[in-house]
Amino acid sequence: MLSDTLSWSQKHKHLVIAARKTLGFVLTMNFLVFWAVPIFLQGWAYESFLRRLIHPIYNLIDQSARLRTFAFRYVYREQFLVDYFATAVFFSAGFLISLTVVFSWQISFGSLPWWLIAMYFFWWVGFGGRGMGAAYTFAHREGHAAGGCLYRPWIRKHIGNFFENWIGPFYGNVPYNFSTAHVLLHHKLNGGKGDPIYMWDIDRTRFGDVLLYQWRIFVYMTGWGGLREFGKQRHIPVADKAYCQLRKGMIIYWLILPSAIAVWLWAAGGHPASIGVFLFFIYFQSLFAMSFFMVVINVGFHGFLECDADGTFIPCICSSTIVGGGRGDDHDSFGENDHMAHHHFGYVSHDRLPAHQATQHELWARHQASVFQGLSPIEFGVNIYFGRFKELAERHYLDLTGNLSIDEIAELLKTRATRKEMDYEDYEFGYLLNLESTVSRLVRNNVCPNEQKAYIYQASRHHRQLPAL
Repeated sequence: MLSDTLSWSQKHKHLVIAARKTLGFVLTMNFLVFWAVPIFLQGWAYESFLRRLIHPIYNLIDQSARLRTFAFRYVYREQFLVDYFATAVFFSAGFLISLTVVFSWQISFGSLPWWLIAMYFFWWVGFGGRGMGAAYTFAHREGHAAGGCLYRPWIRKHIGNFFENWIGPFYGNVPYNFSTAHVLLHHKLNGGKGDPIYMWDIDRTRFGDVLLYQWRIFVYMTGWGGLREFGKQRHIPVADKAYCQLRKGMIIYWLILPSAIAVWLWAAGGHPASIGVFLFFIYFQSLFAMSFFMVVINVGFHGFLECDADGTFIPCICSSTIVGGGRGDDHDSFGENDHMAHHHFGYVSHDRLPAHQATQHELWARHQASVFQGLSPIEFGVNIYFGRFKELAERHYLDLTGNLSIDEIAELLKTRATRKEMDYEDYEFGYLLNLESTVSRLVRNNVCPNEQKAYIYQASRHHRQLPAL
């Protein structure tokens, strides 16, 4: 009987893994069918000729003393945040125009033609990907300043996080997901065990493994990944508050907004089938697109793994840096590309980032850190996924020691990108299920003073190096 139970348990695990891979494949194919062409063509067009046309207009707004004074006086609470204003204006205007067009057409003609849906996707991506990039960047930044704290009091009181909670649903962001799961789980655990977007149980260069990660990211993007983890910690006040806030965001995203859109379009005379098409392509497709985008971004930003002799993960390896960013770099969004600084020196604003990076050179050299230059995060993640380590080593890796050959750097990067802390099955059906008991025992055995510290402790150390409990 026991052997039958164990056999069924193993079969159940394999069925779950197979189902997740299948769903990950469907999400991947969805991206290739609907989003790959708009993203590729928008990137190519921008780099080829649009940059020369758009930059003068952008610079006119960005460098206008009057507009910057207006932004500081009425919008942002700190001077350096004014740098966001021109991009925010461009993005918000494009978003409102495109959304108005598709809603107006749907109401006027009863359905959307395929060419208009395609045009909406192109506009959603934005020139050079700057539409989706701005949507992510601003929602992300607002999440780190929860409650509208980026803004002046009148915005904070009446609007809050505009990009995270108002525009966000049309860019695949569940309201409050950044404020809660991203900040209180991903950043607290720095990508380690217990993080809903943990990736060190997969080989970041294997198609089948990345399909499993595609599924994990999608679950996180729906809000369920964070809600599930907060639900296990509801006896901790901050986790209980986050649980309630994220649950509210999920109700807004999955029930209130789509229902309101459906009722509005139905009242305007829309047919149920055409309303379903509208919701699928204009509302829910953004979630599918952004979840794939997040996979690529995270493979770049957290794709390398190495720990020291004590089993502690090395921050400047496990979180990547792309140098050369700042306001003048098209590949960067206000310092987002230095992901090591973002995780471990979050107080450093984008305008002070170059000075901060200059203080890190000795540390980077000592660890042969994950520091690169001359590419975007998307290109970075794609290069890792397709195993282009020779190209990364030869063209983009910043070797501050000068001691390694191109082949040695390529091999080092490959080793770090394929290294796993544990197998997917062991993590999902073993470690993760026992995480709360592990945390409790760390506190009970006085390894950590409280559960919050224990969650961080176990996340930052290789599971084989944790104290015997």
